[in-house]
Amino acid sequence: MKKLTVVVPCYNVEDYLCRCLDSLVHQDIPESDYEVIAVDDGSTDSTGEICDRYAKEYPQVKVVHQANAGVSAARNNGMSIAQGKYLFFVDGDDFVAENCFKVLLHIAETNALDVVMFDFKAVNPDTPVLTAQSCEAQDVKVITGKEFLTDNCLHGAVWLYFVKRELVERDRLHFPVSHICDDNVFSLSAILAAHRMVKLSKVCYYYVQRPGSIIHEKSIAHKLKYMGDIIYCSNQFGEVIEKYRGELSEPTYSRLIGRRNSFLYIAIVGALRAGVISEVCAQLKADGLLPLGKLDKRDFTDTRWTAIRLLSRCPMMLCAVGKLMSWLK
Repeated sequence: MKKLTVVVPCYNVEDYLCRCLDSLVHQDIPESDYEVIAVDDGSTDSTGEICDRYAKEYPQVKVVHQANAGVSAARNNGMSIAQGKYLFFVDGDDFVAENCFKVLLHIAETNALDVVMFDFKAVNPDTPVLTAQSCEAQDVKVITGKEFLTDNCLHGAVWLYFVKRELVERDRLHFPVSHICDDNVFSLSAILAAHRMVKLSKVCYYYVQRPGSIIHEKSIAHKLKYMGDIIYCSNQFGEVIEKYRGELSEPTYSRLIGRRNSFLYIAIVGALRAGVISEVCAQLKADGLLPLGKLDKRDFTDTRWTAIRLLSRCPMMLCAVGKLMSWLK
């Protein structure tokens, strides 16, 4: 069995993919110990050709070509053929630190971990690949996933974790297809199921902020889809929490409910900025999600969140604020 499978969903990222794949093939473990599965999601640029070129040059790189179905389907497709003991998901426009796999896998295997979490840094599109910081000397404290969630606000991005494939297969975890923010529910499920987890203060992942990425798309249609997906994510998030309700302490449960509620606050803020607050409020009201629930004060201290919660008691006021913001633009 290989030690690690890296799944890389790729769609029209020809300007960024070489840097991403370079960071993955220039690592400090033998090429026979890991595999990189690049899933070309029906790209219309040269992304697929780049993937094929790397597969010919590097034996650890495999390529899957699929009709365009979205990042969730691409991740699921790559995961379905994974052979590694641990899974790691990397977006095709991002990159990882060189020479970080050896220490991460050593910590994971030595401590029989289900999940390893590390830090990330947001960078500009022209940032070069960097070498990993040393973390051998830091203390490694093994905790359960539930203990982690008691003391930390969940960061849902799946690229922050090595997850044991056995756990994923046992709990039949997958990414909801056709929904943005798909990784939040996957990450929550994996961490709640983790009996042994470590959080490292080591930057291993570089998130590239680029104008054309899914999150930064500006069209109204996309915004409506994006905010609808956030509401869907909140509902799915809540279902996972309730599944584990009997195993959670009250502080952990409260914190997770606050995190679930935060998705709806984000949807409202996005709707106000996009000028579609009437449509989003109508959906929230139809789903019985207004007024908004409380946020956990340990994670959300900004008074603006309190103002949004108060406004959510009167959707008409929220719509009026949205109209005012549109007029001021």
